[in-house]
Amino acid sequence: MPASLIPALDPAALPGPPWLFHVLWVLTFLIHLVFVNMVMGGSLLAALVGRNRPGAREIQTFFVEANSWAISLAITFGIAPLLFMQVLFGRFFYTATILLAWWWLGMLGILTLGYYLNYIAKARLKAGKSVRAILIVEAVCFLKIAAIQVAINVLHLQPGRWESVAQQTWAALLDPTFAPRFLHFVLAAVAMAGVALAFVATRRAATTDDREACLGMARFGLRAAFVSTALNLADGFWLLLALPREVLREFMRGGAATLIPLTAGILLGVLLLVVLSRITDPLTQTKEVRRVAEALVATVVLMVLTRHELRDIYLAPWRTSEQVTVATQWGPLALFLVVFVLCVGLTVYAIVRAVKDRPGPGEAAA
Repeated sequence: MPASLIPALDPAALPGPPWLFHVLWVLTFLIHLVFVNMVMGGSLLAALVGRNRPGAREIQTFFVEANSWAISLAITFGIAPLLFMQVLFGRFFYTATILLAWWWLGMLGILTLGYYLNYIAKARLKAGKSVRAILIVEAVCFLKIAAIQVAINVLHLQPGRWESVAQQTWAALLDPTFAPRFLHFVLAAVAMAGVALAFVATRRAATTDDREACLGMARFGLRAAFVSTALNLADGFWLLLALPREVLREFMRGGAATLIPLTAGILLGVLLLVVLSRITDPLTQTKEVRRVAEALVATVVLMVLTRHELRDIYLAPWRTSEQVTVATQWGPLALFLVVFVLCVGLTVYAIVRAVKDRPGPGEAAA
């Protein structure tokens, strides 16, 4: 029986109300996802940009420099949602990681390789050398990490598949939702990285004489965002139709809690396409570029909420007998929140300073 494979519930009481941990999981995962999307989407765009495209070198330099801090921040801000996952769904999630143990542990090696390749690319760009092959391998590394994460997240939702995966690891990839989930994540990352590139290019154009390179950066980023968003809308419907029938039925019966975020996310996606199609000169249409960035962030928030609702529906039949006890520890929770807010503030400050303070070669400030 699949239910017998689910580990027993941890007898220790939850240190706070479950709703609070759900809110904190969504919040911390969103912050983690911003950096993950920058790394994933930026690596792909840097590898795919044509050599003869205007601003190609600047595009590669932007993403390589961004990844030098975005990879570290993605890892750092991934700790909190992982801990909240452990509190809420640990016996499901960590069972999936055990079943795919070599993949899960292998991510560390792949991540290390991708991280070092990024620094090699950064050094070669400064030396004026070609980096195309390095960037392609780096992008493949992060695509593999994304595939592993998606496989584990799909598997932890379905204890009924654990036995078959224990017998044959590759069975983890046979779930009908794996491919559309993977594409949904990758395409969203490309869209976010593209918009970030365009947003930075429009700001940089005001302080540099090389407006042609900035225009090339902005147009490339916006085109990538348009194409990936259009594909993602189609992929989103594929993902919905690929869901198990009983899950889709419960999702559609969920009322406002499930349908409002999903509907709003779809409508925002359509709005994104409309606004993106109307931007012909991004260096003068800076307000429209900013609106695209804001709408994209809002869409990601709605999709994360939808993803969280789907998890609850998937796991509901397996959690019917859960009897969770709560012993709230407000002191440690308050300390965590204070430190978390402080760290987020310092991170934002550091990123802003890194973008604005760009001393020239040989300057003492460097």
